[in-house]
Amino acid sequence: MNPYSLSSLIASSACFFFAIPVILKGARNSQNRSFFLATVFTGIWTLFPFLTSLPKSDYNALLIARLLYIFAVFVPTAWFYFMISLLGKTEEKKKLIVFYIVSILFAAVSFTPLLVKDVRRFAPSFSPEPGPLYFPFMIFFAVIFTNIFFKLFIELKTVRGYRRSQLIYVTWAFIFGSISGIIHFVATYTNKEPIPHDLFIFIYPWILTYAILKHHLMDIKVVITRTGIFIAVYTILLGLPFAIAIRMKEMLVETWGINWWVLPAGLMAASATFGPFIYIYLQRKAEGRLLKEQRGYHEVLKQTAGGMTRIHNLQKLLDLVVDTVTEQVRISHSAIYLYDEQADEFILKAGCNLKKDQIHSISSKNVLIAWLQDHREPLVYEEARIDSEGDLDYASRELVTQMQSLNAEVIVPSFLENKLSNLIILGDKLSRKIYSSEDLGIFSILASHTAVAIENALLYGNMEEQVRQRTKELMEVQKQLIQVEKLATMGTLAGGVAHEINNPLTAILTNVQMLLASGGEIDAKLDRESLELIEEATKRCRTIVQKLMAYAKKPLEAAEISKVDLLNVIKNVTAFLGYQLEQENIKIISEAKGDGYLVTGNQNELEQVVTNIILNARDAIKQIKKSGDIRISFSKGDDWIKINIKDEGMGIAPEKISKIFDPFFTTKEVGKGTGLGLSICQAIIEKHNGMITVQSELNKGSTFTIKLPKVKVENKLKIEV
Repeated sequence: MNPYSLSSLIASSACFFFAIPVILKGARNSQNRSFFLATVFTGIWTLFPFLTSLPKSDYNALLIARLLYIFAVFVPTAWFYFMISLLGKTEEKKKLIVFYIVSILFAAVSFTPLLVKDVRRFAPSFSPEPGPLYFPFMIFFAVIFTNIFFKLFIELKTVRGYRRSQLIYVTWAFIFGSISGIIHFVATYTNKEPIPHDLFIFIYPWILTYAILKHHLMDIKVVITRTGIFIAVYTILLGLPFAIAIRMKEMLVETWGINWWVLPAGLMAASATFGPFIYIYLQRKAEGRLLKEQRGYHEVLKQTAGGMTRIHNLQKLLDLVVDTVTEQVRISHSAIYLYDEQADEFILKAGCNLKKDQIHSISSKNVLIAWLQDHREPLVYEEARIDSEGDLDYASRELVTQMQSLNAEVIVPSFLENKLSNLIILGDKLSRKIYSSEDLGIFSILASHTAVAIENALLYGNMEEQVRQRTKELMEVQKQLIQVEKLATMGTLAGGVAHEINNPLTAILTNVQMLLASGGEIDAKLDRESLELIEEATKRCRTIVQKLMAYAKKPLEAAEISKVDLLNVIKNVTAFLGYQLEQENIKIISEAKGDGYLVTGNQNELEQVVTNIILNARDAIKQIKKSGDIRISFSKGDDWIKINIKDEGMGIAPEKISKIFDPFFTTKEVGKGTGLGLSICQAIIEKHNGMITVQSELNKGSTFTIKLPKVKVENKLKIEV
């Protein structure tokens, strides 16, 4: 078998191979039917060199040739039928009928010498010897294909997007088919065929099949490049052994005898072995150049998909997806619709460059949602539109309508645990290029990662809300505990306060009784002195009660966050506790150099901290002695102010120091303490961005250190007013 016969067989097989899936895709679609007929007729005609080389007699070869031409004369008409189906040119049906009549007339004379007079069947050329009507047939062929090209070029000027890409496929396919036809007709009249013209027939059904089956998933440049590389590689690798066998047969027979075929066969085996590797290598190199830009944004989208799970803010995540896709892929717009379980709808949550009429929500009962859930793959608008043209089903037409209303060129579904989570809406590419299979694959990966990232963000958001709610509850509980501890401290102070108030009240009562008993006999001087004593004692009672009420205030009331002088805090506390501690032989000694001990905070709470520590110091002293001193000293640096409160009490055991700030831990006897005092003190100080520590030694005393930040403009409290 020579290269011309072999290429004939390969090209014809390709026609049948590509025609079958198209007709199986949808026999009711006129576009699919016309493509099937045209490709099958072309495939039968393409068998001419192969079939005419098989018979031994010239008569049988001529019979086969005339039989093949019965189908050949319908080839141009079938392709015209395909063209008007593809372009929707229903007004051209009258022309189609005329062309069918002409084809039938040519078919009627195909078994006469009027069309095919004889067959030239000697290597390397196989061609018909034309009869008188062969030239009119050739003109008929040229007129129809010229008409096809003209209508394609007109249509290309008015369409864009996927439709334009599809027509580019078709145009290139017709170009290759026409080249094959031209070479065949030239060989018919010149008896010269420089290369097997059927190689071009091998190319065009492949391209058209991609167009018709909507495998627009590959750029036309890639299709042509792959095909060209394939033909070039295998023409050289497989053609070389045939050329050697034909041109050098006599020399090989003289050298090798009956084993002359070993060299061509060896070369054939070597070509079959190394051919695929050479083809793959050249294909990768060529595609690397053609798809450089595409693979660039593919890499960006992959990196985006991989990093999305680290974003916990839902809106930031969605905005990142639409902005990245729109910018990197260079499309007109994009959007994300997220499923809302309560509304049972997909709600528009993020978009980039959206039109004002963009739909805000999509019902879960929508035909579009049903299609995506069933097919679980990206939906391309042009695919849906072309499918609907040959389908009378309402759902198919409604699918197209819904995509139009969403301004969607592509819709990528995103699934999580087999449940449709969200939709990514994509507009046209600004470059007017199509979405390739690699594009849709990358978008599917991106959609999958987006679903997981959205779920993480939602869980994180719910967790944050729960944490905020729990923190709020804990703060309320903490406020209550602070108040409880205050009340407990007030209970401790009650005896001393009662005693302190009792003294001025006794003075008041005594003087009032003296005034009442005088009956007006005591002089004005004594009356005045009594009244002054009464006034002084009353003011003293008022002061004591005011201090007690101030201490009992609820925490963080009345927006009491302000600049606080720690010297005043100590003065207020010592004034409040001083009398009681003196009655218990406890002396408070305060030491401070200069002033400027300002912090930002709540004075009432800071007073509570100091009060609690001083009362604890008093209790520690009373455990080992009847009297003692509590020393309070101040120090400050560039950023901090420290208060040291030192006592001469019993101290704290080393194994208990790490626990004294724990809630409900106490070293006092049962019923003597709540175990909350120091825990609350620590919470208050930490809210003021400070810290509280303790140093202690058994039987020598303890020193509590309160460290607070100095007042600064940029200082911000953790306290919420």
